[in-house]
Amino acid sequence: MRRFALIAIILVVLTSASVAGVLGEISSGVKTGEWVTYQVNVSGHPPADHDLSSATLNVIDVTGAAIHLRVTSEFVNGTIFTEQINLNLAEGILGDVFIIPQNLNIDDQFYDALKGNITITDKQSRLFAGAERTVVLHSAGSTRYIWDCETGVLVYARSTGQNFTLETHMDKTNMWQPDILSFKPSIFYPLVSVVVFLVAILVAILVIWIKQKKQRLLLLALEAVGAVFTAVFLFAYLGGMFMVPSTTVLHSELPVRIILFVVGVALLVLILANLIMALREKTLKNISALKAGLFIVVAGYFFFNLHSLFTLDWIGEWGRIGGGVLSTVIFIQDVSCFIGIIARFIAGIIALGAVVFYLRGGVFSTQKLYRVLRWILLLEAFYWLTLIPTAVTLAYVAMIFNGVLSGVLSTLVWTALPIFVESMVLPFALLILAKRLDYKKPFGSSIKWAWISGVLLIVVFWLTNTSTWMLTVGTKGLNYLIQYPQNLFSFIITAGGLIALALCGVYFARKKGFAKTWSELNLQRTGVIITLLGLFFLWNYLSWIFFGGVYVWSDWYAWFLGHNLDLWMLTLPLFGIPLMLYWASSEGDVVA
Repeated sequence: MRRFALIAIILVVLTSASVAGVLGEISSGVKTGEWVTYQVNVSGHPPADHDLSSATLNVIDVTGAAIHLRVTSEFVNGTIFTEQINLNLAEGILGDVFIIPQNLNIDDQFYDALKGNITITDKQSRLFAGAERTVVLHSAGSTRYIWDCETGVLVYARSTGQNFTLETHMDKTNMWQPDILSFKPSIFYPLVSVVVFLVAILVAILVIWIKQKKQRLLLLALEAVGAVFTAVFLFAYLGGMFMVPSTTVLHSELPVRIILFVVGVALLVLILANLIMALREKTLKNISALKAGLFIVVAGYFFFNLHSLFTLDWIGEWGRIGGGVLSTVIFIQDVSCFIGIIARFIAGIIALGAVVFYLRGGVFSTQKLYRVLRWILLLEAFYWLTLIPTAVTLAYVAMIFNGVLSGVLSTLVWTALPIFVESMVLPFALLILAKRLDYKKPFGSSIKWAWISGVLLIVVFWLTNTSTWMLTVGTKGLNYLIQYPQNLFSFIITAGGLIALALCGVYFARKKGFAKTWSELNLQRTGVIITLLGLFFLWNYLSWIFFGGVYVWSDWYAWFLGHNLDLWMLTLPLFGIPLMLYWASSEGDVVA
C-alpha cells in the first residue's frame, strides 16, 4: 500500500514538473484593443453551429496570462452570435486555441486543458493579413493550426469533420501593418525617403553633366554603380552556396535586399542618363568605360557559371522521387545538363583570362583573338547541345502521362518546343559561326552568322520565358497579371518585347549589319540590341527586389530567379551602352 502511495506521489511530482516545464515562461503577445477578422470557408454538410462565413475576435482586456475576448460569429444564413470568452494561458484554458503563448519554436510545448500538451512541429514564413509573418504550426488528427509567432494569435486552421471541412483564415488585423512592396512599413518609409533623397541628388548631378556633355564621367559613374550592383548580385547567389540547402539565394535577406534596392534604382537612373547622352553624342572619347563594362560582363558570366556548377543539391534527387519513369527522366536531364554547365564554366575561365590579359596591357594578334572566341563559341554550343536529352525526355513524358491529345500538344508547345529550339537550332548556328570565325576568311561571313546567332538567342529567350509565363498564368489565373502591375509589365516585355527585339535585330542586320570590313561595322546598333536584352534581364530581376514577396511568388519567379542560367546577362547594359558610343576608323582606332 505504501509503495502504491509513493508511486502516486512521484507521478504527481513528475506531472507537475512536466506542466511547469511546458508553461515555465508563459507570456501573451496580444494587447487590449487589438482585433482580428477571419474568413471562414465551409464545404460539405456541416452542422448548423459550424456553418460560418466569418468571425471577429476583439481583445477586451489582458491581465498577465488572462485574456478576456469578445468573439462575434456570422453564419451563412445571416445570423450573428456574440459571446464573451475568458482565456488563461497559464492554466491551459485556450478555448478554440485562438491565442497561445508567444515566441514558441519547433518542439516547444504549451498546455491545453482540453487536448493536453501540444507540440509545435514547424516554423515558417507566411503571408497573413497583408504581411509576411513568422508562424508556428501544429497538426493533430484532422485539424491543422497555424499561429503567428510574435503574438500567438491564430492565423489559420483547417478542421475536417465527418461530412464537412471548415477552413479559417485571418483576413485583417490591427496587430501589425500590412507590408508595402514586401517591406515592413517601419523599413519601407525610411528606405523610400533615403532613395528619393539620393536619386534627387543623383539626378541633379546627371542633369549638369548632360548639359556640360560630361560623357566620360557619366559612363564611369554607370560602370562604378554597375560594378557594385553586380558584386552584390553575385554575392547573393554565391553566398547562398554556404547555406543549407545550397540553392538558397540571399537577395531576399533584408540587408542584401536593401542594398540591391538602393543601388538598383541608382543603376536604372544612370542607364537612362547615359542613353540620353548616347542620343546627343556620336563618339566615345574614352574607352575606359568600355573596358570596365567588358570586364564586369565577363566576370558576371564566369561567377554565375561558378554558382551553377557548384550548386549540387540536384545530386540524388532522382532517388528521392521513389523510382519509376520520372526518376530515370530526371537522372538523364540532371547529368546531361551538368556536363553542359562544366563546358560553360570552362568557357568562362577562358573568357575571364583573356579579358584580364587584355586589361593588363596584353595585345592579342587577330589569329589568337579569333582562336579564343572560337573556343568560347564551341563550348557554348556544346552547353546548348547537352539540353537535347531534356527536350527528348520532356516530349516522352508528355506523351505517356497525358491521355488527351490536347494535353500532349499543350505540354509539347509550352515545355518541349522551347528546349528543342535552344538545343537543336541555336547550337548549330554557334558552330557555324565558330567555323566562319577565321582571320583568313571573309570578315562579312562571320558577321552575318554573328547576327543570325544573336537573333536566334533572343528567340530562344522569348520561347523559354514566354512559355513559363503562360504556364504561370494558367495556374494563377489572369488576376495574377491584373492585380500586380509589375507582373503585367514583365509579361508584356517577355511575350511582346523579346520578339520585337529579335525583329529589330533582323532589321538592323539586313539594313547595314552584314558589314564586309571592320570600318563598315555598325557597333551602335549592336550596342542597342545588347543593352535592351540586358535590360530585360535586369528589370525582371529588379522586379523581385522592388516588389517581390511570398504573395507574388510563382513558377515564373522560381524559374527566372532559381533555374535561369542566363541571369548573368543583366550586366549587359554596362557593355552595351559604351558600345553604342563607339566609333572606329578604317584603321580600327578609337576616335578621341
